[in-house]
Amino acid sequence: MRKASPRFIFLALVLLALTSILFLELAAKIPAPLVAVLLSASVWSLGPALLFRSESLRNCALLCSSLLFGLAVFEFCMFFVSKSEIIVTKTTPKMWRQLATDVGSLPIPNTATRFEEFLDGREIADVTYRIDGKGLREISAAEQSRPHTVVFFGDSFMFGHGVENDQTLPYYFVQEAGGNFEGFNFAGEGWGPHQMLREIENGFVRRVAGKPDLAIYEAIPDHLRRVAGRAPWEDGPEYELCRGDDACYSGPFHSSWYAACRRTVDKSWTGKFVEAHFTKLSQPSDIPIFLAVLKKTRSLLEGNGTRFAIVLWDQNELARTMMRVLRENQFEVIALSSIFPGSDLTKYPITQLDRHPSPAANKAIATYLWRHIGEHSIAPAH
Repeated sequence: MRKASPRFIFLALVLLALTSILFLELAAKIPAPLVAVLLSASVWSLGPALLFRSESLRNCALLCSSLLFGLAVFEFCMFFVSKSEIIVTKTTPKMWRQLATDVGSLPIPNTATRFEEFLDGREIADVTYRIDGKGLREISAAEQSRPHTVVFFGDSFMFGHGVENDQTLPYYFVQEAGGNFEGFNFAGEGWGPHQMLREIENGFVRRVAGKPDLAIYEAIPDHLRRVAGRAPWEDGPEYELCRGDDACYSGPFHSSWYAACRRTVDKSWTGKFVEAHFTKLSQPSDIPIFLAVLKKTRSLLEGNGTRFAIVLWDQNELARTMMRVLRENQFEVIALSSIFPGSDLTKYPITQLDRHPSPAANKAIATYLWRHIGEHSIAPAH
């Protein structure tokens, strides 16, 4: 076979470069960006197929190009299969969290992030996350007052996923307190009780909020697999059972390499589909480590004079098992079913389309917690 001329090689490289630029620009605009990336890689694989003199190398290049093109087609198909059931999120700026401590991903301090959600191409949420100087979801200073302090822990439910700053549970609680409490929202997206414990152990809570009078943790059944490290997005601290039923910190669950891989998976509709349908969910065997983490949390808080209360979303059998175990171990725990009797479910739409609490639900929960826990916490002082 004749050797390709330098001019031909130059023109082929220019064509490949222009095609790649086109595909990568397309990736930034379409809802399935990995399709464009794979197509670009497939085109680049054709280059060696055209330029190599060795037939075996040319065949390998063609095989690689075909494989990448096939993956692009498969990813495109998964997009159409999943787009009607998987919610896509968009933040502006794109990077609004950082791995700042051994706790995991914390919001960048002193920022305002626009958060949008889309389902099947339709926008279902458009709010702004305002983060204070400590990296916590901001609670309006107009509602804050001492002499008492309350800290809030949990995941996106407590953080306020998909709602404005003045629609979160912590905001409504402080508002209900009417000048009796200053509140601090230590919750984070995708978190579990292990992040709560680590924030207390490493002194972050004390540096920010001192010695709180009250701590409220919002729990859901999915926290069981998170504390066991099975949540695909997990980047937090790992705890193991030690010395009987104690919880001991053993380092982060994953390395920075895992976080980098996660960013790629987050862009893939194939990855989204696998996570939505095939990941191992919470199970009763996760309860011992969950319980150990909560026991240690309670011990550390109560050692500083902080009352520790839990509100649990008890809407399935596993959650009811969690409730029974917590009560057997003398935790102060409130069931969501006691806040929302069945007859009130239409009055208070509990969840939004993204299955997170609605503003009305946050307000109702906060009002209940204030009347049944908050007021009693400050009663001796009055």
